[in-house]
Amino acid sequence: NVAKVVKSATAELWAGVTVSTGANNTVGAIPFTETSTRMTVRVYSPRAGIPVRLKVEDAADSTHTVETEAFTTQVDTWETLTFDFANQAAGTAALNLAYTYNRLSIFFDFGKTGADGGGGTFHFDDVLFITP
Repeated sequence: NVAKVVKSATAELWAGVTVSTGANNTVGAIPFTETSTRMTVRVYSPRAGIPVRLKVEDAADSTHTVETEAFTTQVDTWETLTFDFANQAAGTAALNLAYTYNRLSIFFDFGKTGADGGGGTFHFDDVLFITP
């Protein structure tokens, strides 16, 4: 099974979906450390060169967040993107190892509205935390 995301022609530039396996739209606590800050996601996109943003946050405190991006390089085929939360997206908070991160959201063609050509049908699968 894979997740299908449809970003409509009326979608905002920040439109995305929250990935959840638990109550309150949560996932298990992501075990970030000084040396383990990366995750991978397999994605399928109709366009190459689009930013895919991954955001993690504390489900109990939405001010505790970190976001990072990777860019697609393939069209209409699966590829694995690597997201390094030690390199946060410009204008977003840095990774804070004292926080609990247990909510995850993904945003395709982040920063572009559906009306500006950022819409489409995207897929993702295999969201994995990388340990060294």
